[in-house]
Amino acid sequence: MTSFFWLKPGTQAVYSFSDTCLGFDDCGRANPVRGNYSWLCQEVNYTHAVLDVEVNIEVFKRPDSEHSGAITYRGIEFLEKAASGDLSFIKRVPMDQVIGRVELENRTTPGDEYYAVRIPSPINISQKFRVVVDLDNRDMIDENGERWGKWALWIDPLIYPLEGSTEELFVMNWLNTTISLNISYIDPPDTIPIDTIFGEINRYFAAWPNQPIENDFLLELGLEGDIDIMPVYYYESRTGIFLHAGIVDYLDDVLTQKFGIVKTSGEWAHPLYLSSISFHCDLNSDGVVDILDIAIVAKPFGSKVGDDRWNPVADINKDGRVNIMDIAMVAKAYGTQYVSTD
Repeated sequence: MTSFFWLKPGTQAVYSFSDTCLGFDDCGRANPVRGNYSWLCQEVNYTHAVLDVEVNIEVFKRPDSEHSGAITYRGIEFLEKAASGDLSFIKRVPMDQVIGRVELENRTTPGDEYYAVRIPSPINISQKFRVVVDLDNRDMIDENGERWGKWALWIDPLIYPLEGSTEELFVMNWLNTTISLNISYIDPPDTIPIDTIFGEINRYFAAWPNQPIENDFLLELGLEGDIDIMPVYYYESRTGIFLHAGIVDYLDDVLTQKFGIVKTSGEWAHPLYLSSISFHCDLNSDGVVDILDIAIVAKPFGSKVGDDRWNPVADINKDGRVNIMDIAMVAKAYGTQYVSTD
């Protein structure tokens, strides 16, 4: 557990989609999308971590656009089915957000034909579930004991060399395609320190495939633009925690297995990025447990949910009260430094 010294019950990270496009395995294409993808550590031992995972996806209308966002199914076969009342091809949008809202587009102008089925925004897709991560190899195990693939949101920084590149299997079950990534400890572009949620860093880990990923399913899906997938993952070098994806793609077996998301892309921003992280008993998120964290618990001490002084951040064991148990937990973790400035 030395490598994951920060992974304790209560540690939580939230990742954000921001103006992203998602491709689904039922041929739907969602654009634009925003939302969150979070994990909360509930239990950890020397071999496994139990995580509560929550994903919330919203298809929305951009404020500067006259058109709504939508999940779109392009092709005359989808148009014909929807026109006949058959919506069985829509597998990833809850039906209560589909019935009565479907729009058909049928443009037959020669040279400018366009056939599509649209479900306009707002659309919300969300799930909560539990994942067990094998800390030796980062395999994910779902609630039924099935192994999905690799947990992509952190790596073990101690197993990678400081120079050169290491190749390993990373995402394993994505579209039944095993992906091998190179992982290297590298300098930021132009050797300028990167300002991250952890502060400025001079080096980070980057993981990327040798060549673009293709398979038959992607060819059949017919996503707009280049269907080649070339994901890049960036990790904070001291903790191994995922910082953000490259500009183009992000692949993740959790999103594929639970939501059928097989492609992400962001035109102006990273498809997925770390938006907040809180470590066990580090209540002000400054990377160390000290007197400031004790003060945060002391201020609402004796309060419960609904009281004027109530502060959920201070309720560390989540029992609905701030009491001596919460003070004791901070005291036990006192002096822990999660992220050094070195």
